[in-house]
Amino acid sequence: MTRVLVVFAHPGADSLNREVLRRVTTALELGRHDVRVRDLYAEGFDSRLSRVEKRAHFDAPEAKPHLASHFADLTWCEALVLIHPTWWGQQPAILKGWIDRVWAHGVAWDFPEGATRLHPRLKNIRRLITVTTHGSPWYVNAVQGMPGKRLVNRGLRVLCHPLCRTTWIARWGLDREDPRATARFFRRIDRCVRRL
Repeated sequence: MTRVLVVFAHPGADSLNREVLRRVTTALELGRHDVRVRDLYAEGFDSRLSRVEKRAHFDAPEAKPHLASHFADLTWCEALVLIHPTWWGQQPAILKGWIDRVWAHGVAWDFPEGATRLHPRLKNIRRLITVTTHGSPWYVNAVQGMPGKRLVNRGLRVLCHPLCRTTWIARWGLDREDPRATARFFRRIDRCVRRL
């Protein structure tokens, strides 16, 4: 049994991403994993890093009680699943704000005096899975440099366990109706979740 945190970021109640969330959580529960879901839009998560919070960037997590439950979820999980659309080449602002505010000093990383780089703290996370949808074909995001994928694979992953594995599952070209591509996308999600 794995402790899995699912972070969902899509405002639509009838979106393909919502169906992805349903499929992922159902498969995880059938696999008897311990699952927590954070639906950022449903809970009204404030993505803005305020001036006050920015000034408190290096304060201990205890100085930010309004984020305590998010910190607890992040340090609890062994696998993190991010479900979101890709807009303008990357995560929606609400998810990027969650990363900015929750992957915080004392939670995701430390910066000891005299250090020249961050020291990772999320050694509990051994799997990072992103499930995302793109309106455009894959080559458009490739030309953009895949900023959303780079953020996860090069930014977040280094703060996790040294052997943390990442998986990126994308449904490209969503603006064109293609039931076969969507079926392949769902099969890939199912295979990935079953292997957790």
